[in-house]
Amino acid sequence: MLATDYDRTIANEYTRKVPENVHKALLKVKEAGFLIVIVTARGVDDLLRLYSEIKEFDLIVAENGTVLYFPSQDKRYYLASKHPIEFIVQLMHHGIPFRQYEILTRVHIDYVEKVNNLIKEFQFTLHIISHNKAGYILPTGMNKAKGLEKALLHFNITSNQVIAVGDGENDLDFFDFCGFKVAVGNAEDTVKAKADWIATKEEGEGMVEFIQQYLLV
Repeated sequence: MLATDYDRTIANEYTRKVPENVHKALLKVKEAGFLIVIVTARGVDDLLRLYSEIKEFDLIVAENGTVLYFPSQDKRYYLASKHPIEFIVQLMHHGIPFRQYEILTRVHIDYVEKVNNLIKEFQFTLHIISHNKAGYILPTGMNKAKGLEKALLHFNITSNQVIAVGDGENDLDFFDFCGFKVAVGNAEDTVKAKADWIATKEEGEGMVEFIQQYLLV
């Protein structure tokens, strides 16, 4: 399995789209017999809007591991419950802007400390994973690795047969879980430190580089 992050890994940071040459390279991986999977903090509806070819993937692990989406069946499976309504009320009460996905709640990085204080004060069973300019609020114990672990039950493979490709801090648990780790050229230093292979090129071009120079040689 080739399991990849979406934003800033295969998709352009500014357009949020996957370039055609990157998509074609991923399809060659699938044609070679690999399962291709996206593991992302984005919601399923976001991906369906941004990436019309998403149905060619075998699986989407969305919302940082809390939602599984099987494109061929157009089916979603939820691996966690929604946040308590009391938590949402507290965000609103304290004037914290947020975006609510199906499970995950996203806030700007500037509000992460404030949200953490609320979680501690009211003992909500939630935690925050920070990445780039965002804080992703998830049920305690949930992350990309946990979501992918559940997903592998649907396929006859183990975690050491999975290649992980990523760029950010919210990919670290995901990297620890998988057998081989790839960092694109724009990845954070903490991600590169865990990687088995580091691309010289950034974002999707780094993925193409890995596929052409290592995976399908």
